[in-house]
Amino acid sequence: MEEYPNIKIETFDELVTKHTRRDLEELALKYGLENLGGTKSQLAEFILEAMKKQREPPKSSPQVSPKEASMSEKPKVAVKPAGFGKKGVLAKANAIENKTADLKKAGKEIRDEGIRDMTKAVKEFQAAGNTMSRNMHSEAQKMIEDGQKRFNQGQVEFKRSIDAQIKENLGAVGRLHSGAREIVSSQEKMSREFQKAGKSIRDEGYRNLQNGVAKFQSNINSQIKENNEAVSRLYSGARELQARAASFQNEIHKYQEQDLKNYVRDFYYG
Repeated sequence: MEEYPNIKIETFDELVTKHTRRDLEELALKYGLENLGGTKSQLAEFILEAMKKQREPPKSSPQVSPKEASMSEKPKVAVKPAGFGKKGVLAKANAIENKTADLKKAGKEIRDEGIRDMTKAVKEFQAAGNTMSRNMHSEAQKMIEDGQKRFNQGQVEFKRSIDAQIKENLGAVGRLHSGAREIVSSQEKMSREFQKAGKSIRDEGYRNLQNGVAKFQSNINSQIKENNEAVSRLYSGARELQARAASFQNEIHKYQEQDLKNYVRDFYYG
């Protein structure tokens, strides 16, 4: 904060950081600034200058003696502008100056009109914002009240549903206990029937096993007998085959010793 005599003025950084754009616009209007355009930093500079100028102590006018006053208050004589004519360089320069003055005047009027329109638009925007804020607050309050009402109704319905569900659950628990007793009784009965059926199956299996073992032993004995007979026949056949093989071998030997030699001799020597 910059300190003046009995006055505290915010610095440029404080104006920019601590205030929103809308706050600065309201502050500018308060200090009589009509130009609300430019950036936030420029607006802060304009406000700071206006605050300094408004809070500066008025300068005391110098005292003038009556003689000096009488000498200074001389009748002003109207100076007639020099005529430049309608042609020539001076006439063109005068025309340019007049045109420039007209353009400056028109530009100032356009700027002033724009500032007034902008100020009016800002005020209308602020009024519309305030109206919209009030409407939104009213609608939000209505929504909150309606939501609270619906919530309370939902709580009542939820309590009713919970009570009904508890009652239904108690009935279901009673039916569940009754069903559990029936299941236990059925299981006991089924267990006894399974034990009885298992004993019958074991007895029947034991009898079938004994019969099967006896029959299997009989088949084994019969098979042993058949195998012995087959072995005897195989032994006889083997001796017969050995005799035939020996005879065949003798015939081959005889053929090699006699007939083959004679055949070879006759073939080569005729």
